[in-house]
Amino acid sequence: MKKDLQLYVFTDFDGTITIKDIGDELFRKYSKFDFYIQKLLSGEITIHQYWIEVCKNLDKNLNLETIRQFALSFEVDPYFKQFACFCEQNQVQLSIVSDGFDTYINPIIQSLQLNKIEIFCNTLIFEKKNIIPIFPYASESCKCLCASCKRNTILSNIPENAIIVFIGDGFSDYCAAEHSDIIFAKDKLAAYCNENKIPHYPFSTFLDVRRILEDIIKKKKYKIRNQARLLRKKAYETE
Repeated sequence: MKKDLQLYVFTDFDGTITIKDIGDELFRKYSKFDFYIQKLLSGEITIHQYWIEVCKNLDKNLNLETIRQFALSFEVDPYFKQFACFCEQNQVQLSIVSDGFDTYINPIIQSLQLNKIEIFCNTLIFEKKNIIPIFPYASESCKCLCASCKRNTILSNIPENAIIVFIGDGFSDYCAAEHSDIIFAKDKLAAYCNENKIPHYPFSTFLDVRRILEDIIKKKKYKIRNQARLLRKKAYETE
């Protein structure tokens, strides 16, 4: 690799590492997901209000073990663990940035024996019969549809000479992708990148990501994307 540039990989969790969006499935089963997601997507409520309302309406008998078992029933991208090992072998830092919750993310990552991966996400606090969402990575300055600000999390955990690699699939990934240099996108994120002319690599599984990233590293085909650099500069100034 170029000595003056280092690759840092950040990936979304729900619908990216996992096949389905486990957060959506959890709240669909145990809360009033459909009602509040429509309000969120129509702009009637903010992402913070959305999370507070769906958590407030969660089944009062829900507990950590039930959530853990629920999460472990879902399929993970079969090539994710292989990709994580590839990053470690190439001394590329891999982190998870998610607007989901640690209560279901951690059990899955632990089941894969990938405990070295740093996870940035929201958390759920259980107080008697109340389940309260906590947003340790929230940002007042960022207006993206994400309570756990992926943009700020990424920018706070890289050196100046970083090449940001971002992998995602949904609307909570839009802002992070805009500020990244190398983007792997599918589903809603891929459509957004196409609409906004953001260069990206389409992918289906982490096997695609690994093969493309391996070629990029081998041929040293990476540089800081100018539009991303300008947006990062603006974000730093705003914060």
